[in-house]
Amino acid sequence: MALPHTFVSGTKAKSSEVNDNFDYVLEKGVPVGSVASWLKSYTNTPSLPEEWVECNGQTLSDVDSVYNGQTIPDLNGDNRFLRGSSTSGSTGGSETHLHGVNIDSGTPFGSSLDMDPSGAGNDGTNHKHNVSGNTGSTSTLPSYYEVVWIMKVK
Repeated sequence: MALPHTFVSGTKAKSSEVNDNFDYVLEKGVPVGSVASWLKSYTNTPSLPEEWVECNGQTLSDVDSVYNGQTIPDLNGDNRFLRGSSTSGSTGGSETHLHGVNIDSGTPFGSSLDMDPSGAGNDGTNHKHNVSGNTGSTSTLPSYYEVVWIMKVK
């Protein structure tokens, strides 16, 4: 990739030249279809360039884009983590889940649990305890910092 401006060590670069190089890298160096994180609500963040859209599940209406008419993935509204794979587009996981517990004492009733020292009432049968419950609504997510996912569409 040939940048518009080259710089020599020890010389001062003009800010416009640095900006030209940065714009060139953004335009040419990031392939269409790339997803990136964006600090949309961060103070002084400029609006997105026209080559990028937020990943909010909208149908793209842009005749200059290879994705014209396609639905952009909703990576923001569903609060998804991104995960690497050899293909793209699959989803999975769940924000909530249940834990079930089954306890099989396997102990003849009355042997170690018999509260009657005479052994009366000990019929030698096994018994089971089945316990289940909900983990509740407490989040199990690791610490995070929220970003807005964006996609290059042209």
